[in-house]
Amino acid sequence: MYKSKLIRLYQTLDDGEIRQLKKWIKSPIHNKHKDVQLLFEYLFSRKGITPITTDRERVFQHLYPNKKMNMARLRHVMSFATDVLENFIRYIEYVSDEKNGEILLLRSFRKRDLRKDAEKQEQALLNNLAEETIRNEEYYWTKYQLELELFRLETDTDQPTSTSLHLQEVMNSSSVVFVLSTLRYACISITHQNLFKTKYDIPFIEAILVAIEAGNYASIHSIQFYHACYMALTKPEDDDNYTRLKSYITEYPNLLPKDEFRELYEMAINYCIKRLNKGERYYIEEAFELYMNGIETGVLLENDYLSHIAYKNTVTIGLHLEKFDAVKDLIPKGEYLLHPEHRESYVHYNTANYYFATKNYDKAIQLLISMEYDDLFMTIGAKLLLLKIYAVEESFDLLESFLHSFAQFVRRKSELSSTHKQSFLNTIRFTQKVVYAYTKEQKAALKEEITATNPLPEKRWLLEQLGEKM
Repeated sequence: MYKSKLIRLYQTLDDGEIRQLKKWIKSPIHNKHKDVQLLFEYLFSRKGITPITTDRERVFQHLYPNKKMNMARLRHVMSFATDVLENFIRYIEYVSDEKNGEILLLRSFRKRDLRKDAEKQEQALLNNLAEETIRNEEYYWTKYQLELELFRLETDTDQPTSTSLHLQEVMNSSSVVFVLSTLRYACISITHQNLFKTKYDIPFIEAILVAIEAGNYASIHSIQFYHACYMALTKPEDDDNYTRLKSYITEYPNLLPKDEFRELYEMAINYCIKRLNKGERYYIEEAFELYMNGIETGVLLENDYLSHIAYKNTVTIGLHLEKFDAVKDLIPKGEYLLHPEHRESYVHYNTANYYFATKNYDKAIQLLISMEYDDLFMTIGAKLLLLKIYAVEESFDLLESFLHSFAQFVRRKSELSSTHKQSFLNTIRFTQKVVYAYTKEQKAALKEEITATNPLPEKRWLLEQLGEKM
């Protein structure tokens, strides 16, 4: 019984919903079975829902004391109880969607031929809609439903008051919903394609792009916002697309719900990171500006927490740009911005990274050797920092033994892909070569070898150790 649909649904309820459910099951409108009420009262009385408390025989004996176990009868009661609980969940979802409830009331007035009440309800809903600042897919879907109800009101009479019958407004609203929805999921699909190497077929996207570029939907800012994002993602070489996307981010921060706005904001950041990975240094500044603004305004927070990846990226980019004061102010904010699961390790690691970048090597070493990280890549990141410090400080005896143990560590980690393993081993190998490159000829040959080697994520640092400014 513990793995039944009934128990799975029941365990999703919070305290407030359980209080409402207690009233729900006592109403004969919602529950006509006394045994169902007894079953729920049993669940309510348990301190915890476990395989033991939901043992079938135990539950059956509570419902039917001194009766012989009858599995068919228990299943019958559980089936009715599941229906009652599903109807309760439908009710919870219904009352939480106020707009939909108001539209259903409008529809009910129309169907019951309460024309004046329907018209009054329609106007009130249109007025409320006009006052909203968020103009996303849900907003235009509501607008479409209202336009459709007005059309039906006009056609439900024997003598329509307008020859157009509001039909154009219905079609316009319908097309906005379709275009906006398609563009939004087209942008999301591009992100998924990059992450999972999956190809998506986006219906009607070419026709939509032609319509937008012809000037249609020019006044629908949310469509223009998503169009700018889509064009930036599909034609990243055109700087104008990113400029337009950034202008919408700046000018319309309240146009979309927070989660949707964050999606677009993160896509803009990812665009910048892709461009900077290609060596376009202008976008390093852009990425840092977006990260810092997103943290300051709370745009990048999800459920009140900042992603540990975003936190680390911001620190890394800031240190690369030598924005030391900004990074120094940001790092301690991780104590409340990051989820508790990541808080200690990420603040610790990024503090060490800050000390390394500002050449406070003693403090960096103290931090790096005092913490064992749960995350493998953070552990490797810490080892890379130690490698660099030993090399820069010319602690060659320490470096020699460290490089050997680091290489063994990488080879033992079966969870690392072959590409990752090779990139770290390449870094270890070339660090050792850099240390023993004394003559100009040796350094010149090594520069050529480093430049030609891939994967080698520490290529820039290694060339800098040879006096090559990047």
